[in-house]
Amino acid sequence: MSDLFLSQLVLNPSNPRALKDLSNAHALHQRIMHGFPDEASRQQPRTDWNILYRQEPYSDAARILADNPNDAAGVIVLVQSTQKPNWNTLPPSYLQQQATPKALPNLLDQLVASRTLQFRLRANPSKRDKASRKTVALTGDTDRLAWIERKANQHGFTLRAVELTPSPDIWGRKQKNSPPIKLVSALYQGILQIADPDRFKLALVQGIGRGRSYGCGLLSLAPC
Repeated sequence: MSDLFLSQLVLNPSNPRALKDLSNAHALHQRIMHGFPDEASRQQPRTDWNILYRQEPYSDAARILADNPNDAAGVIVLVQSTQKPNWNTLPPSYLQQQATPKALPNLLDQLVASRTLQFRLRANPSKRDKASRKTVALTGDTDRLAWIERKANQHGFTLRAVELTPSPDIWGRKQKNSPPIKLVSALYQGILQIADPDRFKLALVQGIGRGRSYGCGLLSLAPC
């Protein structure tokens, strides 16, 4: 399995392009993809390079920028991939600070059975309706917690503790007259324990649930 790269982008809310991208999930997706090689031969570069990202809660941005109180708090977007990005392709002043991808060469080797870790996951809790075959959003806390329990079982980990936090819906539009994109999202944080390392590593690399092109599915880990 390929090594992972993690980038922290601090978007400048005073930059018109950044502000526009933050209001349109599809535009933000395209902007992030600009940081990766332009290979016409690849039909699904996001999937091929396992590109996942997540816009972090505002409080995280405020804390990181606390040393610069005169600056407007930037918006933090974490990007994980198996292809090293080049963020110098972003427009001038799009970021508040330089973004350098960090290689995580030994991370996957450390994910062994029974290890306990803190986690964060912004996800699109949803299900496929059996009658209509349409995707249906899960909106109640009970259904959303049941969803993360199912995903844990599917992806080789168990939940030791989990906190469900409201998260804004994700909106976007591919073109001016195209139908709007809307995804419900939920922020899960807590403690997990690895049960099946192989399945767990695959979930970490490929993401969890739907909406991975629009900022959902990135599972972030930290020591307890």
